[in-house]
Amino acid sequence: MRLTSRSDGSGKPLSTALAEWAAACPDIERIWMIPRAAHQPIELIAELQPAVDGEEALAIWLANAGRWRGELEARFHEPVSLDWFDPDGAVGPPDETRTLVYARV
Repeated sequence: MRLTSRSDGSGKPLSTALAEWAAACPDIERIWMIPRAAHQPIELIAELQPAVDGEEALAIWLANAGRWRGELEARFHEPVSLDWFDPDGAVGPPDETRTLVYARV
């Protein structure tokens, strides 16, 4: 899958528009895109900024995930699957199946 083959409707590549969105969300540390079959939702995995404890990160996720998904669906005009990656406990997809689109510096 080429991440730049789709547009956000304004002519920007999907990966560029996604990185711009993530940069504007201070709680997002990294975001990955997973290749998808045609007519499937855009599949994303978000890692949050490091928190004092995992429960704080979970609270941030629960408070914002629905809104973030809605923002992304409005931006891309198609369904989005947005999942949380917890580097301290969750198992994410193997590295070869995901592409890092944004990492906060």
